[in-house]
Amino acid sequence: MVEPKKRIDFLVKQLETGDWNVREDAAELLAEVGDPRAVDHLIKSLQDEDYHVREASALALATFDSKDPIEPLIDLLEDEKSGVRYAAAITLSIIGDERAIKPLERAQNDDNKVVQRVSNLALKEIKKRG
Repeated sequence: MVEPKKRIDFLVKQLETGDWNVREDAAELLAEVGDPRAVDHLIKSLQDEDYHVREASALALATFDSKDPIEPLIDLLEDEKSGVRYAAAITLSIIGDERAIKPLERAQNDDNKVVQRVSNLALKEIKKRG
């Protein structure tokens, strides 16, 4: 059996490889493993050059009980790809931090209707908890 630390180290290394498919899969697997040591690496990959990786990393961060990714996720609400903006809004909703309220209010005017809806739902969820 592979030790958890070695598994995390392997996936983190894959998150930094040259192939976007591998990086995307690594982000998804880090979410499944759920080890909190992955959070900083996933936050870093929110700036990945490939939008698939940014989206997968944003969604992966929703599985961790950490407020560390709030600001980087807020920044992703301005991403050029709607799927990334959508993933950021979902994760912000799950984390539920009030710092996301104003950015999510702006995202309600997004060009993409799905991003608008998810931002609206995220706002309701955050305000309900507050």
